[in-house]
Amino acid sequence: MSLQELRNRLQRRRDELRRMRLTVLAGGSSSEREVSLVSGRGVARALVTEGYAVELVNVARDNLSYATELPNSTAAGSLSESSTGAATQTSLSTPASGGVVQYLRQTQLVFTTMHGTRGEDGVWQGMLELLGVPYVSADVRGSALAMDKLVSKRLFAQLGIPTPRYWVERPQRSCRAEVPAAIQHLVAKPVAQVSSVGIVMIENTDAGWVAVAQLVAEFGTMLIEERIAGRELTAGIIGHANEAVSLPLVEIKPLNRQFYDYTAKYIKGETEYICPAPVSEEMAQVIQQHALLIYEEFGLAPYARVDCILDRLGTPWFLEANTLPGFTPLSLVPQAAAAAGIAFGELLELLMLVAVERWETARRSEAR
Repeated sequence: MSLQELRNRLQRRRDELRRMRLTVLAGGSSSEREVSLVSGRGVARALVTEGYAVELVNVARDNLSYATELPNSTAAGSLSESSTGAATQTSLSTPASGGVVQYLRQTQLVFTTMHGTRGEDGVWQGMLELLGVPYVSADVRGSALAMDKLVSKRLFAQLGIPTPRYWVERPQRSCRAEVPAAIQHLVAKPVAQVSSVGIVMIENTDAGWVAVAQLVAEFGTMLIEERIAGRELTAGIIGHANEAVSLPLVEIKPLNRQFYDYTAKYIKGETEYICPAPVSEEMAQVIQQHALLIYEEFGLAPYARVDCILDRLGTPWFLEANTLPGFTPLSLVPQAAAAAGIAFGELLELLMLVAVERWETARRSEAR
């Protein structure tokens, strides 16, 4: 599908979307709570500007209670201020009774920005499926597949997509003997975290494996990956899985960090972003085609971001797919969309349209 076709469908249904009772879901208990609130408040403010009646549901750390916020379209926020809502100039209600599930029964469309564990792994998506509420996120299957880095790596290999060599370090079962001595530089990654939480660059030395043991004690099973030297690129995609639209590639260049870690992601001035990325048209097409294959096979509609490292020989090595990329001031999918001529508010509307169309298609299939 072309971007213009998707825009035409949005134009026909925009008024209908604006009449829906819309909830932005944010907060929760993961290590990404702060980022989630910044994303959620940014989404809510933008949708108010676009003419939508929106409530933001700030889910407490118990994942049961919540407070609602009425966004102000003129406010601005930052990570350091997000937990209180002070910078967003929102109207915060007292915590409601009945729990967040009861609240969500009454809504017609959920735009979820619940990053991290229980936000991106299919848990909240499963609950919304049971409630029969359409939502802006990959579905349960896609969320679970992409969240598990080990499962993702295995599927990349099955799809013929280049991905760095890897091994699995488990409690009471080390993989050190399996790693060739010739491989000096490694990356240790928790199998089910996002935003680079728990990722450490290590060397294939005694000291490096001591660090791995400490990470296993904190996070459990770790993915040990060969570290590829090269340029970090990311491919944003929107639309239905079988008719998706590729956005321009973004090159990510951390300025003061060893890699694109949590600080580089969320602190202004720590990273340079170049969009469209300065690669040849042929290379851009190769990367986008691989990303589209991942998007379709994993089932990641209505949007996702696929990360890779382009090595010095011109091979793109794919690392992971992100099913709930952020909507903070530094987030990459909005940057890529802007380079394609898609304003932030329109991007959100396009994602909501795809979510509603997906839900309608599923209902028709169930009725047959």
